[in-house]
Formats: sequence, structure tokens, C-alpha cells
Amino acid sequence: MDTAIPRINNYPDWGFVCGRISALEGKLLSKDFFQSLVVMTRYDDIFQHLQDSFLREYLIPGVPWEDFTALVDRCFYDLAFSLRRESPSPAPANLFLCQGDYLNLKNALSGLKDFPFLPGEVSLESVQTIAGGNLADLPPVFPETVRTTGSEAKEFDPTVSDMVVDGAYLRHLLFAAEGINSPLIRVCIHDRVLAGTISVLWRALRKGRPLKLYRQYFLPLGEYSPTVDEMIDTGNPEGWVAVVGGGVGDILDEALQWPYNEQVSRFELLAVNHCIRLAADGRLQTAGPERVFAFLTGLHSEMQNLKLAVSGRLNRIESTLLKERLREVYG
Repeated sequence: MDTAIPRINNYPDWGFVCGRISALEGKLLSKDFFQSLVVMTRYDDIFQHLQDSFLREYLIPGVPWEDFTALVDRCFYDLAFSLRRESPSPAPANLFLCQGDYLNLKNALSGLKDFPFLPGEVSLESVQTIAGGNLADLPPVFPETVRTTGSEAKEFDPTVSDMVVDGAYLRHLLFAAEGINSPLIRVCIHDRVLAGTISVLWRALRKGRPLKLYRQYFLPLGEYSPTVDEMIDTGNPEGWVAVVGGGVGDILDEALQWPYNEQVSRFELLAVNHCIRLAADGRLQTAGPERVFAFLTGLHSEMQNLKLAVSGRLNRIESTLLKERLREVYG
């Protein structure tokens, strides 16, 4: 795919929310912040260091550190939700907020009653209805054969539900991106979807799952359906490099040079950083959906780094390992 980004137009109706983002961008954390954080050993030092982050308003002395991941998720959710409310279109923010929906739906279709992720476009009431067997409430990106299953929701095998939900989530991203008048956002999401597909199939291989099942439960995937078909037929990551091609293919090839047990996680980190760099061009826009998308890409990366750094230190993971796993930062 041609990933050249054309000139980004400005849209006056996006001026208010982008003006707010201009102020928020100054609060995003630098790489040095995380490099310092991952070597800290005292809880008090970590707590004090985090006072310079967006988490400052969420950090209350005495709150258990075990709740830190949920606290970070809430911080990101609140900020993304407020930017969605102030935007002429909710679409850029929904590209990030919808992830929790599909994680909750995966639990619902697996017969679980715990839906811990904050809702983006699918209310918790709808998720609970789906968990009770009413699959007609599933988003339209789910195959019709699934949505008309009636009261058989509890009969889903967890392996099948994973495939169904993963495919639906990636289709959702593609459809949502196509609805935004932004070549930059479409390019970013297309590479994100392609990388996500590789990750799903690669992890399935590592678990010994037959990839042919993904043809039935994971597809279709828009313009990538032929690519996924060929990947399934090829059946090994080494052969996928030529099938995928482009920047994502290069990332896959690089990841394959790592030790076997590190290849998948290394690919996912490289792919995330690739998408962060693509989205960064949106910072050049004065007013428009790209500016919102770029900021939320950077904010999401920052929040994931915070979870990695703090949880890693609390679990006494070596700082050198944590530094290797940090994502790129905005800017």
C-alpha cells in the first residue's frame, strides 16, 4: 500500500478541541521521564515522580498500587471521552475508546460475567444483554450468522469467540477509519489492522491452533481478506513477510531476527512504534480530526508506558528489560 501522506487540510469547526489539545500536548511526558521512572525502587519516589503526569489528579495517597492499571485506564478514558464530546465528530476518539467494548464483548461471548473495561460505544447494559444470550445486540460488524444465533450465546467455545471478536474489532477499525475524511488516519489504521492481524495469527500458531478456522470465524477483513487468506495458506511467519510486504512486512522480517520466545512481542512493539510515527504527522494540523487522532495516539502510548514502568518496578522486573519494552513517546 502507498503510505505517502498528502497535505493535511484544516477545518475551522475543529478549532476549539484542537486549541485544547495544543495546551494538553505540553503536558505529555518525555522519554527521559520514563527512563528515570524505570530505575526507581522506592514507592514514594515513584509517587512523587508521577505528580508531573496526567495522573496527578488521580493519585491519592493510600490508594493500593494494585489498582494502578485501572487508574491509568480511567485517566485515558476520561480525557479521550472529553475530547470526543468537544469534537465535531466522535470518530477519531472512538478509534481508541472502542477497544474496551470488544474486550467486554469477548468476555460476554465466553460466558463470563465480569466486564471490567470502560465502555466506548457499546454500553455495559448492552454487553450484559449479549451475555444473557441476546446476540442481536452485537455491533453490525459481527457476522450475521453470529448475531442471529439467538439464545445460543452461552454455547460459544472461548477459542471461537476470540476469533470472532478479534475479527469484528479489526473490521470496526477499518469501517470507522473509512468514515473519516482523512487519508492520514486511514493509513495509520490500515497498518494497525494489518499488524493486529499478524499478531492474532502468529499467537494462534504459537498456541497450536489450526489457522484454517480463522477463515471461517475471523474473516472477512475488507481489502486485507486476500492477504489473510494467503497467510493462512502459507502457515508460517517467515513466509508472511513476502505476502504482507511494505513497512509492516519489513517490521515482521526484523522481528523474526530476534530469539524465538521474543519474536511476537518484539513485532508488536515495533508495529506500535511504526503506527505512532505515522500518526505524528497529525501534529502539523492546526484544526482537524488528524490532530485529535495524533494526540490520542501519543497519550495512549504514554499510558501504556506508565503501566509498564510502574507495574514492572512493583514486580521487581529489571530496569534494563523495561527500557527495552517502552514505546515511543509523542514528539
